[in-house]
Amino acid sequence: MSKYHHGDVRNVLLREAETILRKEGPGGLSLRRLARLTGVSEAAPYRHFDGKDGILAAVAIAALKRFGDRLEETAKLALPHEERIIALGAAYVEFAIEHPQHFRLIFGRERPPLDQYPDLRDAADSVFDILQRSVTNLDQRGDMTLADAANAYNRALAAWSRAHGIATLVIDGMISPPLDQPIQQFVFGLLAEDLGIPASLQNPKK
Repeated sequence: MSKYHHGDVRNVLLREAETILRKEGPGGLSLRRLARLTGVSEAAPYRHFDGKDGILAAVAIAALKRFGDRLEETAKLALPHEERIIALGAAYVEFAIEHPQHFRLIFGRERPPLDQYPDLRDAADSVFDILQRSVTNLDQRGDMTLADAANAYNRALAAWSRAHGIATLVIDGMISPPLDQPIQQFVFGLLAEDLGIPASLQNPKK
């Protein structure tokens, strides 16, 4: 029996691609394999995607949207400024742990070139924009002077680098959070120490 309804081929291919990505990573994807697994002709995927990079870009865009939603939800928490930055770092690492293959896709070598997929670039920029707005207390870029904007970019880049480093080390097995400590508390501790925040403020708040 065919696995798709007429007109729904693209979504079925994307769902199958998500399944393969979770189990095998980006290297397991090919349009020919997707066609076989979904019961469509080998030509059908090419009507929706311009090759393997096209479907990887679509999967990455969806992953970035979920990632951005997670960060945006955290950014809206009623927390003091520095604690909010740490909470964002914890959310960043938690997403990587929960979705390691998606995290590797959106930040790794298998990610399609941003200059060839404008929607993918926009999705990536949106995630960074959340971080940039959160480390500044300014909700609109129009409120910034050029100096403000440069400082916001640098602070966001530093916060991103800290969180990304921890996330990568954890999912690659280079460091292991204590089994008796929630991952959020572990990340809070690392980021708070790095930012010089007193231990009394290092308890995550939801």
